[in-house]
Formats: sequence, C-alpha cells, structure tokens
Amino acid sequence: MCGHVHNSCSDIVRLQHGMVDNCGMEGKDLKQLIKLAESGDARAQFRLAFLHIKGSGVVKSTAQAVHWYEMAANQGLSAAQYNLADMYLRGAGVEQSYIVAKDWFEKAAEQGDIDAQFNLGLLYLQGKGVEQSDQAAFSWFLKAAEKGSARAMYDVGTLLAAGRGTDRDDTRAKEWFRKAAAHGVPRASDMLEEFE
Repeated sequence: MCGHVHNSCSDIVRLQHGMVDNCGMEGKDLKQLIKLAESGDARAQFRLAFLHIKGSGVVKSTAQAVHWYEMAANQGLSAAQYNLADMYLRGAGVEQSYIVAKDWFEKAAEQGDIDAQFNLGLLYLQGKGVEQSDQAAFSWFLKAAEKGSARAMYDVGTLLAAGRGTDRDDTRAKEWFRKAAAHGVPRASDMLEEFE
C-alpha cells in the first residue's frame, strides 16, 4: 500500500495563500499600500508580494514577490512563510532549495497552517530537504488531517495501513480512509474497498 503515498513534490500543495480582497489596486490605494509595506507593515508587504505575483497594478516580478514575502515572513506572518516556502520549493524568483522551503514550511506549520503541515509531511516522507523520516511524516500528516486536510487524511490512512512511521493499525487506517472519502478523495474509496 505504500505505493499509494505521493511520490513527487509535484503533489505538494501549491496553493498560494492569499489575503488580497481586491487585486485590482490602483493609484492612491496602491501608493498607500507601498508606503505601508515600506514602513514595515507585514500585511501590506504580503499584499504587495501577492500583487507582484499576479502583476496586478505593479510589474509582475517573482523576485519582488520573494522580497516582500520574506519581509512579511520574517515578522511571523504564516501566510507569507507558506508562500515563501512554496517559491523556494519551485525555484520561483529564487534558487530552488528544499532545505529553505522546509524551514519556511516548518515556521508556518508551527503556527497551525495545515497546508504547510501537509507539505512538511511530504518532504519528510520523500527525504527532500530533510533526512527521510516516516515518523516525522506521519506526525505532520496527522496534525494536518486532524485539522481537516483531506489529502493528509488519506496519507495518515496509508501510513497506518502500511505500518510506516507508526504501528500498523487497519482499524484506524479505515477510519482515516472513510474521512478522506467523505471529503472527496477518490483513492480513499478505493483503499476502503481493498479492506472489504
């Protein structure tokens, strides 16, 4: 059953976390946002980074996005930490680095970001940027699953069924596959059928 666990970082959640209500900022509003970002406002820095990703009202620039995400991330804004990790993971605007991606995902995960927790689980499972550890992968997947990540629910079930990173427990595995299936993960239903 271990073959059902994600096997490439292409499976890593790539959703850019966004807090931008209106990406079409222009004129006075945009100038005010830039002023706030330059003065150290983390949320403004995050919004400006997001605008640079989209090229909305500003020049589309992954390098500028990385700059502003890093400014906000260093102030502890978890959404910026997540997005910065994603940029390092993909090598978007920066040199690709699983190690740096892992560090930023970990900061966001420690603040409860479920996508970051899930992605950390994948990095540990695959040994990318970290020493491979089924136990650490299981721990991060479980944290994300308990908060509602359907993909993490599936992976918790898979690891329980295989006894990877935790004791084998088919009963608990089925419970997690049921939860994942209820959240629309088609492979979870397939796994449940294998238990029947």
